[in-house]
Amino acid sequence: MSPSLPDHGGWAPYVWLNGEIVPAAEARVSVFDRGILLGDGVYETLRVHRCKIFRWREHRDRLLNSLAESGIEPAHSPAELEEAITTLVRANQMQEARIRLTITRGEGNPGFDLMPGKGPSTIVAASAWRSIPGARYREGVRAVIASRRQTGSDSLDPALKSISRIHLVLARLEAAREEAQEAILLGSDGKVREGTASNVFVVKEGKLKTPSAQCGILAGVTRAAILELASQRGIPCEEAILAPEELVGADEVFLTNTSWGALPVGLLDGKPVGIGGGGPVALTLGRKLSELVERECSP
Repeated sequence: MSPSLPDHGGWAPYVWLNGEIVPAAEARVSVFDRGILLGDGVYETLRVHRCKIFRWREHRDRLLNSLAESGIEPAHSPAELEEAITTLVRANQMQEARIRLTITRGEGNPGFDLMPGKGPSTIVAASAWRSIPGARYREGVRAVIASRRQTGSDSLDPALKSISRIHLVLARLEAAREEAQEAILLGSDGKVREGTASNVFVVKEGKLKTPSAQCGILAGVTRAAILELASQRGIPCEEAILAPEELVGADEVFLTNTSWGALPVGLLDGKPVGIGGGGPVALTLGRKLSELVERECSP
C-alpha cells in the first residue's frame, strides 16, 4: 500500500475498520451508530514505539474493564485487536505512532433502542508520534483549575474510558480561553481529580502525591509507570485525597498521559508553580519514563 491519500489533520492515511484495512477517505460508519448519536462507546489511546505497543497488556485490561462496565460485547478478541494495531502501523509505513482504538455499541434505532442484528463498530486509527518540544518540559505549560466538575463514580465513573467526553471538552475550552494547555478538574467535594486528558501529580519537599483511584479518576497507564519509577528511585509516593491548595503550594506539579509523558505545569491559574517551570522530580521521572519505553519496546 502507498499512503498517498489527502491529509486528514494528522491522521495516517489508512485505518482498521471492523476487521479490514481501508483508506481513511473511504472509511464509513453508519450515521445511526450509537457512538455518534449517544457517545455510546469506549476507547484507548496507545503508543507504538519501534513498531511495538507500549504496555499493551495494561491498555487491554483497561479496555476490557470499560467494555464490561458499559455492557458492550466486543466483536474482536484482544489478540485480534493487538494484531489490528500492528497491521495498521505496517500499512501506514510507521514505526512511531499514536493509536486511537474506539469501540462503539453499533447502530441503534431512534431513541435508545438497539438495532437488531447489529454489533459493535471497531475502529483503529493512527497518527504520527510527535514529541513535545523540549522547551515545554523545561518551562512547563499553563493549566487552570476548571469551574466545571468531574463526573462522580455514581453517574459516569471516570474509570470507564467512555467516548462521552463533552464535559471534558468544555473544560478544555475553558482552559483555551485562558491560553492554557490543560484544565484540572475538581470533584463535587472540591478535591482534585484529574486533567481533561491527564493524571495530576504534585511534589512537595521531595515527596510525590497523586489522587487515588478511589477518588474517582481514570488511572492512566503512564500514571502507573510513573509510580513504579518513583518507587524504584526511592521517591516517597502517596495516592490519596488531594486538595487544590496543595497544587498552589507545591514545589512541582506535573501531568501524565500516553502522549505527554511527565509534563510540568509552569503556571496554574496564571501564577507560577514552584520555580515556574520543570522541576527536578518531573524532569527525572520523565527521562526515566522515556528510558522505560525504549527498554520495553526494544526489538
